[in-house]
Amino acid sequence: MTPALGAIVLSAIVLSACSSPGGTGAAPSPSTSGLAAVPLATSFAGQTGTWATLAMGHLDEPLNTFWQLFYLSGSSSTWELATPPGVASNGGLVVSLGPSATVTAGFEPTLDLRFSPLAQSTDQGSTWGPGVLPGGLAPVPDSLAASDGHQYLALLRTGGGDVVANNGDLAEWKRVASTATLIADPSTSACDVEALTAVSFGPNGEELVGAACARGPEVGIFGSVAGAWQPIGPSVPGPEGPTQVLRLVGTPAGTTALVSAGEGRARRLVALWSSDGLKSWSVSASLPLGRGSLTSTGVTATGGLIVTVRGADGSASASAISPSGGPWRPLTPPPAGTSVVVGGPDGVFDALIADQSNLDVDTLGSGGWHRTQTLNVPIQYGSSG
Repeated sequence: MTPALGAIVLSAIVLSACSSPGGTGAAPSPSTSGLAAVPLATSFAGQTGTWATLAMGHLDEPLNTFWQLFYLSGSSSTWELATPPGVASNGGLVVSLGPSATVTAGFEPTLDLRFSPLAQSTDQGSTWGPGVLPGGLAPVPDSLAASDGHQYLALLRTGGGDVVANNGDLAEWKRVASTATLIADPSTSACDVEALTAVSFGPNGEELVGAACARGPEVGIFGSVAGAWQPIGPSVPGPEGPTQVLRLVGTPAGTTALVSAGEGRARRLVALWSSDGLKSWSVSASLPLGRGSLTSTGVTATGGLIVTVRGADGSASASAISPSGGPWRPLTPPPAGTSVVVGGPDGVFDALIADQSNLDVDTLGSGGWHRTQTLNVPIQYGSSG
């Protein structure tokens, strides 16, 4: 993008924000403070390539931490920088990949920014067009979603979670759901909704939201049917307790979800898949999380899931699971400092390691992880304050 075009993008964003209703971008409701944190470091393997987001720079200095977007083409073995220009990314990046390979990036608000600028690309990040939301994106990886019909959903951080939608114009949005409306809906009583945590589209263009439920075992996934929200999530096995939808993603094979179930040392991760139009779900075996914390999540081209976890002792681990069945598969422990473990369409795993302004890429092969690429990222330290 040229500097002139970047200035036009910024002007369009600011003007749209000034004219959009509800653009105050209030902080999350206090009711969400007890929920499990979901890392924004993510990856998604699409039909034409793989995308990943991670933080780089001086990670102990918020104003010198900059989130970056990287792209690996299906016809290439090297990662490329694809971060949209023109907007500070200190607060985080959220990315949604549409069925037509259109990628939409949303910037989490930071400093005095009270709304989320958007950028959209139809050429794998070579050029970007502007958009804007009427508030700040919720700090979860699936706060943006795109449908086959070029419709979009966004989960805002206002009121513990407001869902807005549009029909293709990234500057015109209307509210379609909120945490408050789902709490008040009798159909959600089995979940006891605490907050909304993800948005997606079903295979037939249905609007979907994921939620945190104060009690289980029913998973809080709701679909809009004839203008009314209906529970469509399955029950998860094991001890009853709160559940939280961490990921909710449409894939060519159907819908994939990652759920946290239970609390304390009994907390575990469960993968869900639906390939029959959301009529039924396959439920994976549990992956015990205990006192560990998620550090990244990823979705493979087949709808599988990859998670990296930091244990209570500081050790790092990575596990993957396929929708074809079977248990979670532990991978060779990732290299120190790994930000994201990515599963490519060819079944190869890459570990992306942020080292200030350098991105190191290690690939898992025979004998463990091996360095295959180092990419320098031009970070403008001091540009955000």
